[in-house]
Amino acid sequence: MVHLSSLKISSLEAPAGISSRADASPRLSLATLRGLPRTVRRPGFDVAALRPGILHLGCGAFHRAHQAVFTQRAIEAKPGAIPPAWGIISASLQRPTMRDALQPQDGLYTVLERGPHGACATVVGTISEVVFAQENPAALLARFTDPAIRLVTLTVTSSGYCLDPATERLAVHHPDIQKDLHASLPSSALGVLVAGLAEVHKAGRRPPVVMSCDNLPGNGRILRQAAIDYAALFDDELAGWIASSVQFPCSMVDRITPATTEADLGDAAAALGVFDAAPVCAEPFRQWVIEDFAGPRPAWEAAGAEFVPDVALWEASKLGLLNGTHMAIAYLGSLAGMQTVAEFVEDPVFAAYALRFMLAEQRPTLPPSRHDIGAYAHQLLRRWRNPGIAHQLSRVGRNGSEKLQARLLASVQENLEAGRSASCTLLAVAAWICCASGCVGHGHAAETQDPLIGRMQALGAAAGDDAGRLTASVLAMEDVFGRDLPRLEAFRVGLTQAVGDLQHMGPHATVKALLASPKQGCR
Repeated sequence: MVHLSSLKISSLEAPAGISSRADASPRLSLATLRGLPRTVRRPGFDVAALRPGILHLGCGAFHRAHQAVFTQRAIEAKPGAIPPAWGIISASLQRPTMRDALQPQDGLYTVLERGPHGACATVVGTISEVVFAQENPAALLARFTDPAIRLVTLTVTSSGYCLDPATERLAVHHPDIQKDLHASLPSSALGVLVAGLAEVHKAGRRPPVVMSCDNLPGNGRILRQAAIDYAALFDDELAGWIASSVQFPCSMVDRITPATTEADLGDAAAALGVFDAAPVCAEPFRQWVIEDFAGPRPAWEAAGAEFVPDVALWEASKLGLLNGTHMAIAYLGSLAGMQTVAEFVEDPVFAAYALRFMLAEQRPTLPPSRHDIGAYAHQLLRRWRNPGIAHQLSRVGRNGSEKLQARLLASVQENLEAGRSASCTLLAVAAWICCASGCVGHGHAAETQDPLIGRMQALGAAAGDDAGRLTASVLAMEDVFGRDLPRLEAFRVGLTQAVGDLQHMGPHATVKALLASPKQGCR
């Protein structure tokens, strides 16, 4: 393990383009790969001989720290295919940044795995090619018909699926879908996927397996339905073929991957001795649980992935405990003037709140499981305390309106209808309302990225410091809260009280008062 200088990582994110460097600096590439220090882990196969077998939509940091790493370990564990046939064609859909960074590096980049006591560097070589979809969309669609492409995977964030939060079906009026409907070639992730599958159908080829790697409950099921809905806008026969012929396995993914910072760029260069324009930072922990499917695939199980008949149990515990608690941390921490997840859980009051939230309120809503949920919750706290990971609250809390239903609202409704306490969850939802509306009271104002930020701020301006009016106005947003939940008196009253408490006492005093009430099941 290399003890790099920046375990106390700067919160400054790296610029959108390639960081400035001396033009004469050597750069990570196949030519410099052999000369890297022995402390750097390198691909255990001939990167130049790697043949593509996977087409991935969304060349972001999580994909490169998760799926690409699992694929590298799988190839290394099963070297029988010579040359290996599971290289990844990774498509950036919105910006050419990753294409411009990785092409000169022959697709190579560094994963900086940061633990509590230091960091280690691994060069990943599974990305065979990086393409920018908007530059030549027809060429990208043609890749779908390549018989070598047996898997199409996606990491486009929950917003990239263009869903109606209330129905989890395709939102036909979503701006990205409307843009596709009036364009000769699609630009949305869903549009590219369906257009690519249409090319496969037209060519009479066997379809690839399509797998979502995003944090959505039932992500394969949701992606399948969205693809069918999208195809039906153009061609009912295509929609029927997708429904009957294409596999959409669900998967549960987990690895904390903060945004790349200038410190990461510097640490990668220090570890390699050459410049890397596209390093990613990640925690040591990584997990991937995949619904079993028919057809060829990398030996991901040899890299630690699990193939199971149903991912629902893993998915429910991860979405409820990790992702749900992350939302609570993001908004309460922002109101407290904090910047990172680690900063939040280092505070004993907030750490106790997080544990109570997970064990007293999220655990009762989970399906029966062989998992030790108590041990999992304590493991999460240890992961979040990792000082090497600067997981920015602003990033964790992005697009909250699209995530509330799966991560907070479903559990609060189940608890209230069962007569159980939901005070921690109500406080988390209230914290989102305060952050997004700008009505922070004694809390700190923080920039919040959300597709509904304009509407929320207008409601906040109209309500002023009237917590009841603000809550009632927000609950009228059926596209976020639906119709049934706001009708529960316990939800309306409890949420109004939580909003008022946050505004009048601030987040820390509010949480401290909440914890003073009787504990339930926090073992």
